[in-house]
Amino acid sequence: MSTNEDSNAPLVSVITSTYNRAELLRRAVQSVLLQSFSNWEHIIVGDCTPDHSADVVESFKDARLRFVNLSDKSPPRSHGAIVKNYGIRQMARSEYIAYLDDDDCYHPDFLQVMMDHMTRRPDLEVAYCRSAYKDKTTGRRLWGNPFQRWLHGYSKEKLKRYNFLNTNCVVHKKSLLEVVGYWNPAYFFDDYELWLRMSERCDFSYVNSVLADTYVDEPAFIVRAFSKGWAILTKGRRTPVE
Repeated sequence: MSTNEDSNAPLVSVITSTYNRAELLRRAVQSVLLQSFSNWEHIIVGDCTPDHSADVVESFKDARLRFVNLSDKSPPRSHGAIVKNYGIRQMARSEYIAYLDDDDCYHPDFLQVMMDHMTRRPDLEVAYCRSAYKDKTTGRRLWGNPFQRWLHGYSKEKLKRYNFLNTNCVVHKKSLLEVVGYWNPAYFFDDYELWLRMSERCDFSYVNSVLADTYVDEPAFIVRAFSKGWAILTKGRRTPVE
């Protein structure tokens, strides 16, 4: 049962921060509209975006889509943290928070699977699934993220070594942010820093399904496996909160 005072509030708020990516944003919004689960709101916050993102959102004519464009641009390297915080703190009405980057998309069953998983366990505060990685230019599947197959199962100690969570794949209780704090724009790896703070509070639950597409501009798997993956897997790396 929702803890929200608004009895008409949706169960989950999808948060998207955006800047100057109106046509890519169209694809992201469409993927939310195609969800088999319907009890959601999609909050899209422009980071003082100069493009026609507002027109793109309006063109769908769906009251569950809520757009605002902030009047001040975030500082460089803040990576959307300020914008996400605005969407969550000022606009989100739901008990649960999900995220979708403006250039990525959900599979049609993302919210259904994730919300079924969360609501079956009322004590659960964070869950995450897997993402398919695709080349942003060609759209072809990359057998990407060379770490995910080995590290995707949750362990607090593994999370300290490497961020194996994709923001598009995470769902958490909104109330958790009141305990651990919101997105911190002071960190370049702001998502990782937030997951680490959350992990000090609770364990995460893993859903072993590919439920989102993440578009990247990266070399092939074999290149990344040798250039980056091996070093992290064997030596770890300094985390942003150490």
